[in-house]
Amino acid sequence: MSQNWLRHFELQLLDDKGQGIALSDFKVTFSIDWFKGSSPRAAEVKIYNLKPDTAHKIMGEEFSKIRLIAGYEGPQTIYSADRVGVEVRISPDEDPGKKYDRNYGLIFSGDIRIAITGREATPDTWVLIQAIDGHEAISYATVSATLSKGHSTKDLYTALLKSLEPFSIIKGVEPVFPPTEFPRGRTLHGKVTTYLDEVKKLCNADWQIVDGRLDFLSKTSVAHTAIELNSQSGLIGLPQRTTNAGVNAKCLINPNIRVNGLVQLNQSSLYLQKLSEQQLGAAGERPGRIQAIDKKDDGNQTLNVSTPPASIATDGIYEVCGITTKGDTRGGDWYMELMCQARGSSDYTEEARKKKP
Repeated sequence: MSQNWLRHFELQLLDDKGQGIALSDFKVTFSIDWFKGSSPRAAEVKIYNLKPDTAHKIMGEEFSKIRLIAGYEGPQTIYSADRVGVEVRISPDEDPGKKYDRNYGLIFSGDIRIAITGREATPDTWVLIQAIDGHEAISYATVSATLSKGHSTKDLYTALLKSLEPFSIIKGVEPVFPPTEFPRGRTLHGKVTTYLDEVKKLCNADWQIVDGRLDFLSKTSVAHTAIELNSQSGLIGLPQRTTNAGVNAKCLINPNIRVNGLVQLNQSSLYLQKLSEQQLGAAGERPGRIQAIDKKDDGNQTLNVSTPPASIATDGIYEVCGITTKGDTRGGDWYMELMCQARGSSDYTEEARKKKP
């Protein structure tokens, strides 16, 4: 298990050719919102006390993309004398943050949308960058193509993917395509996102552009297997059960935890929210005491009240539906707030997805 020891942080500003600068040693604060569905991941990054020349380059739109890498270095390895100076080969496709018990990785990559400058009450100056993952592709990608008669949903998907290539968007997780073949030809002309929504309906899967990849995930798809969260692995405080907003948990920054992934929580550590007077009053109209009941549709557990709190997963496995990540390289903030629901549950609402944990 990776140990949360010694923070790791990298901030990269890149131009359209992938060249740029690293500002990893400055005071930086950041907030990243990522929710389930087609809404893009968004970040707000504030960099303090830059040289005027560097700030001018950022404001002058010399850079178009921003990347944030964060997490923990892990325990420091002690090498024997015979290994000092020995060359270690690393594959170019390898993520060094996932080796040697380290626990850091890419937490955001997106297009710079807005940059502004300002000054604190103290002498500190700052540059604020607002960025959105896949912003250029979502806003400006268009498709103009013709599909012949007998085309399939996969043919439509392939045409859309080709139209995203100029924006450096590549294929990610494919949806499960229906076997339907359409008897008539078709002309495509318009925004790619409009047709992506059509593929979403045909395949019953949400689409999202994350880290330069177009992913389609169905209700049963998972981004990763369950990651255990406890006090030893970075859990902060007690997970809280809410009403109509799932289960909220807070943990140290862990780049392995992603939206649509799974986490495992100890049921004994779950803080049960107090029922409101309205819920208790409604329960009083029913015979018997308030008790936990098993839901027949998904196997999770809830309470027999009119407006029950979020379901509890009987196996402790929860799906991550939203993540807000906050960090301060010179302060105490270095955590993720997770919005979760019991696996297979349907009590996490669309409205709740738009709210921060």
